Amino acid sequence: TICYHRDELESTLKTILKTMEQKYKDSNFLHDPQILVEHFMEGDQYSIDAYVDSVGKIFFCPMVYIKTGKSIGFDDFFGYIQMTPAQLNTNSQTEAQQSATETIYALGLRNTSVHIELFRTEDGWKIIEAGARVGGFRHMLYEFSFGMNHTVNDILNKAGKKPVIPKKQLGHSVAMKFYAKKEGKLVKINGIKKVQDLQSFKRIYINKKIGDNCKFANHGGTSVFNVIMFNKERSNLLADIRRIEQMIEIETE
Repeated sequence: TICYHRDELESTLKTILKTMEQKYKDSNFLHDPQILVEHFMEGDQYSIDAYVDSVGKIFFCPMVYIKTGKSIGFDDFFGYIQMTPAQLNTNSQTEAQQSATETIYALGLRNTSVHIELFRTEDGWKIIEAGARVGGFRHMLYEFSFGMNHTVNDILNKAGKKPVIPKKQLGHSVAMKFYAKKEGKLVKINGIKKVQDLQSFKRIYINKKIGDNCKFANHGGTSVFNVIMFNKERSNLLADIRRIEQMIEIETE
């Protein structure tokens, strides 16, 4: 939730404090409940995964463009679209990698995979967050777009061996998360079968069934379903993304 003034922040924190302990229990989190307050930045969002070896040498994976739920009308910042390769020139990618490098060294990360999210602003690249893990959906996105095995690379790096990062681009891939427009009980999903007939379709992961409760991501909810697509031509992939958006109807009550 974006808060534009102190009163709004205090009201939001009171609401969170009333429900956070129960949400932690429902999600089976073992650590103590925590609240993270961040400075809001505007810009295009991207992410980059990397492997850091035992002596601090960094091997960067291709960057991923992220379109959030906020951009399609949700009061939420979940990764609605995650697409690779990102449409960035060499200089922009080099600058992003430099920001990521400074973050990795500042945290003292070694012998691990790293997932870093960034904003591209008028003042340059700004780090959103960094974690010693691989990014969500990245193993599939990299597999389809570059023929790269992200999971094996993670193991190779931790075993002291050099990860294999192909330079040849095979095409364009995307992961999409679909949430209900309104919270409530799921009563209908239209368009699932049509989605699977699209030229770019690869995989679908259905997380909810009829009768399940649907919540927004910022209320601790998960997506109704996720779709992975790939196409050699970016224009064809973008066309299928648009077709999905027109096909899918998620109804709650």
